[in-house]
Amino acid sequence: MLLLIFAVLAGWMADTVNNPAAAIVVNIDNDAPAEIFIQVGKRRSISRVRFRVDADDVGSGNPVNGNRSIDIQLFIRAPAANPLTGFLTVDSSTPLNNGSGATIPVSEISWTSSSPDIPSGSFAGTSSQQLASFTSSVEVSDRHTFSYKNRNVYDAGTYNGQVTYTWFAP
Repeated sequence: MLLLIFAVLAGWMADTVNNPAAAIVVNIDNDAPAEIFIQVGKRRSISRVRFRVDADDVGSGNPVNGNRSIDIQLFIRAPAANPLTGFLTVDSSTPLNNGSGATIPVSEISWTSSSPDIPSGSFAGTSSQQLASFTSSVEVSDRHTFSYKNRNVYDAGTYNGQVTYTWFAP
């Protein structure tokens, strides 16, 4: 078997020495439409982050880490002749609520990023905070780890809320 391989290689090398180089033309037809995609957390579910503040630490200013990190994946794809710019925004305008009327502004929550693509920051408490923008074609994978700033004393209770990420290309 080894001799056969050498014989084939030797024949190929002899052929390339005796004949002029041939050109190979490769055409790749890529007529796929422009598209964008985003996934925050787990597929087909709402990902939750919980913060537990011990009674003796309430309002101390010691940040409290969330119980989990959230993966963010997005991509934007378009022909080079007609590129798109995608914008990642977040709506954090509705405060956390304990169900009894007490609230905590979502701006009390910040995150650290695993990559510089979507920078670390804090929620602004607005309806359209821009986090990043990308020009096609690009794919971004990031992981955010959240923390509660714990700077103020709020009524006791379990506070719930939601932030919504939007990825769009006008």
